[in-house]
Amino acid sequence: MSLRQDHGPMEVRGLHTGFLYSSAYLEDLAGTPPPALHPRFEEMHRYLEQMKPAGLLPGRQHIDPVDFPQFLSLINLVDVEYVHGHRRFRFRLVGTVQTAMAGRDVTGMPVDRAVLPSQVLRITGNMELAAQSGRPVYDRFPMPHPDRQFIESERVYYPLAADGRNVDLLLILNGYF
Repeated sequence: MSLRQDHGPMEVRGLHTGFLYSSAYLEDLAGTPPPALHPRFEEMHRYLEQMKPAGLLPGRQHIDPVDFPQFLSLINLVDVEYVHGHRRFRFRLVGTVQTAMAGRDVTGMPVDRAVLPSQVLRITGNMELAAQSGRPVYDRFPMPHPDRQFIESERVYYPLAADGRNVDLLLILNGYF
């Protein structure tokens, strides 16, 4: 396994090729290689790769939730909105397990108002990275909601693009320990 640094986030070659790891998560690891990803993340990645048009990103129109019922309660959909030339992120759909773990429903809220202020830059940074790179981004950190930081969580941000190129939606698959 080789590690390659790219201006912050890192790709792990030979292990989960195609995923980027959040630079904040890599700092948390203090130089040790990332552990293996939960199989759910690889399964979703394979599904999206199969559904996308050749050479393009998959869009919401290419996926059918019936194909992954085992993950539905763990999924968030986040709209990528453009306001005055800047990306903003808004929760469109929040899975039932995610709502229970967060202790509240953040559906419809902008991400920067839905999570703890101390986590906004980390989370929106991951979303920006997925939107800019067109690649899934992995991160692991405590729940970013009031009085829920005792819950360790992990997530992958998968970019979706209706036109195959410009990311307009993020599918986020969550996991908990």
